[in-house]
Amino acid sequence: MDMKRSRKLLLVSPLLLALAAGCSNGGSNSSAPNNANDNKPKTPVTLKVLFTNPGMTEDIFQQLIAEPVKKQYPHISFELVPFQTNFGLNELVSAGEIPDIIYATPYIQDMLDKDIPLDLTEQLKKHQIDTARFNPTIMNAIKSFGTKGEIYSLPYMSQSFALWYNKGIFDRFGVAYPKDGMNWDEAIELSKKVARMENGVQYRGMVATHGGISTFASSLSIELVDPKTSNAIVSDRWGAVFAKGKALYDIAENRPLKLNASNIQLFVKDKTLAMAPYWTGGMIGNLAQATKDLDWDVVQVPSFAEAPNKYYQVDYHQFVVSKTTKHIDDVMDVLKVTVSDEVQAKAARMGKETVLTNQSIIDQFAQDLDFVKGKNLKSIFKSQPSNMIYQSKYNGAVSGAINAAFNEVFEGKTDINSALKKAKEEADKKIAELKLQ
Repeated sequence: MDMKRSRKLLLVSPLLLALAAGCSNGGSNSSAPNNANDNKPKTPVTLKVLFTNPGMTEDIFQQLIAEPVKKQYPHISFELVPFQTNFGLNELVSAGEIPDIIYATPYIQDMLDKDIPLDLTEQLKKHQIDTARFNPTIMNAIKSFGTKGEIYSLPYMSQSFALWYNKGIFDRFGVAYPKDGMNWDEAIELSKKVARMENGVQYRGMVATHGGISTFASSLSIELVDPKTSNAIVSDRWGAVFAKGKALYDIAENRPLKLNASNIQLFVKDKTLAMAPYWTGGMIGNLAQATKDLDWDVVQVPSFAEAPNKYYQVDYHQFVVSKTTKHIDDVMDVLKVTVSDEVQAKAARMGKETVLTNQSIIDQFAQDLDFVKGKNLKSIFKSQPSNMIYQSKYNGAVSGAINAAFNEVFEGKTDINSALKKAKEEADKKIAELKLQ
């Protein structure tokens, strides 16, 4: 795509210059900016923002970023690069048009390889953004991408993992509902009680391996790559994980048609899945569109016995700042607004999980959403995310080999030990190939 056309894509909405400036809540302990004494008109500036994740829509950007920023800093406007599958960061880097701000998932190794992210450590101090306000597991995950504790991003939204269940299926078969504090063995036993074929309809108990067996096991924080040698690690711990996944899908009538497929379709649309372990952000968004005849609720996600009250590896969305930005102070002002108590509380009420530890904001989760009224949302927060493992550029090679190995076990082509041995061989082979590139 030529850059003349990409510039047209950037100008996607009239978000932008405000007619008047607002003022901040002076005296607040939040990170909200206070420019009440700064009456000098500022030079208008336009910041380019790239979405690398479809979770940030233009409407959400308008409500939670553009409008709050406009109130504080009317001189700042935005050009947006929406998420596109066939035009993104690589093309912009090649064209020398790296955006000022990149909205990203946790995994920024590719950006680091391209030398894009700015270490924000000094800028956070300069602009008085206190990282102690943030969830420490998230901040530790962010720092794990640096070699010396660098902070290459600022978190904006988080996601928990919970067990969503169809009350109608449990009522239909006279089975007690799931409860908080279950481990995976108990959840598998519960699946056995509701998985069945009735009147030509297949009711599954639970599908828990969307994203692969590696995602299912991420609450155990099993390392994939040796940080010293960059060799693959396929630990013996995977044997127990494979056995648990196999036990779930050995249940009659519980096998999914496709192993790693999302369980959203079965749960929200088909309404034939009793229990769906899933991220809050993705499920809340889908439940908003669900028909009214889905009687659902939610409990704490099951955990492994050796990692009680832990869910999958920490997940968050974040802002990465480009080293090439010529407007660093304006960029930091934008970031400071987005992590203020006011904006984080507004996002929480819309069903977006805060990255802050402020309990009053956490308690406001989804309060503005009528379709969740009366639901057991507090159970979502009874578990904590697991720690992020060492972030190597080769992690994907190892997790891919492990997922492929479990797929062969699922299909009955091999036993667990043989599958894991093959996974180690395939992962080492793939890493060797990547090192030559």
